Amino acid sequence: MAGAAAAAATASPLSGIAGWSGALACWGIVAFIALLVWYKAPSSREDHEQNAIYHSAPHGLQHWTLMLFFGIGTGAYTLVLAWLPPYYMQLGWSAAQSGFLLGGLTLTEVCAGLAVSTLISRFPDRRMLLVPILVLLLSVMILLLMAPLSLAFVAMILLGIGIGALFLLSLIVALDHATNVQETGRLIGFVQGGGYTIASVMPTLAGVIRQHTEGLEQAWTIMAWGVVVLIVMAFRFRPLSARKTRGR
Repeated sequence: MAGAAAAAATASPLSGIAGWSGALACWGIVAFIALLVWYKAPSSREDHEQNAIYHSAPHGLQHWTLMLFFGIGTGAYTLVLAWLPPYYMQLGWSAAQSGFLLGGLTLTEVCAGLAVSTLISRFPDRRMLLVPILVLLLSVMILLLMAPLSLAFVAMILLGIGIGALFLLSLIVALDHATNVQETGRLIGFVQGGGYTIASVMPTLAGVIRQHTEGLEQAWTIMAWGVVVLIVMAFRFRPLSARKTRGR
């Protein structure tokens, strides 16, 4: 999230210096450095051997529900990342102003993620955080439709809190359903792999909507209904203790 904030805030200034191709190339250099660091990272042969003999069980309905939940929630993030700056440019803002708005929003996401990490141990029932965050996110989607200009910075802060907290909570809820290290990796890979595929639909759909309507209002409306679906789904995520009691 911090990297995304830096990229969003510097995209317009870098493009003014080196053009859009040069600006993209700058982040290609960063990615190459990350690749070198990853290649040099130490690995454990024992872990590889354990993973090699681990046989993954079929994914159940709850796992598919977790993947769908993560995918719809991350769809809000990909929609904002791709189309919030063009939306405000359409409303009269400059490219630089829109980029700084997205950068500030992403920085707010970082703060929200850190806050959730600090407070999550106090909420064994994740729904106590999930539902208020989702209601907050729904209100921001409505705000983007009703008063995008007059309350732009309020929307930025609230949207960053909602998206940042929801992203982390989605992963934490998924982790709650794993019982060992191997299952954790398998489940998170399934949830994130399928979830990001689902999330990629939202910015694509928004692009089609913008092409045919010259606006993004319908995209925010669709995402608002998606958040309503998430609120309904969130009530299924009972605490681990409750699930164990029900299993007995």
